[in-house]
Amino acid sequence: MKILANIYTIISSIIKNLLGLLEVFLFLRLLLMFLGANSQTLIVSQIYKYSGFFVRPFDFIFKDVYWPEGHIIEVSSITAMLGYALAVFILLQLLQTFSED
Repeated sequence: MKILANIYTIISSIIKNLLGLLEVFLFLRLLLMFLGANSQTLIVSQIYKYSGFFVRPFDFIFKDVYWPEGHIIEVSSITAMLGYALAVFILLQLLQTFSED
């Protein structure tokens, strides 16, 4: 059983680290959108391109919020951050349940 607990610890730490990287990546997208970054620049277009893959399942759940100064709050990015955090939480709880047996 100690081996199973060690495996759970390793897997859960990998999953938590991947979630942390994804959350930072999605927050960066959210921040760039809010600040109105030029999507024609290479780094911004690459961030939008690769983060779009993770945001796409959450598109059009809620409308984006537009501020008068041209700032955009992309609600789908916020929803994606919450959705992935919830999915990882549920996954870790399931893994923990199986590692205790």
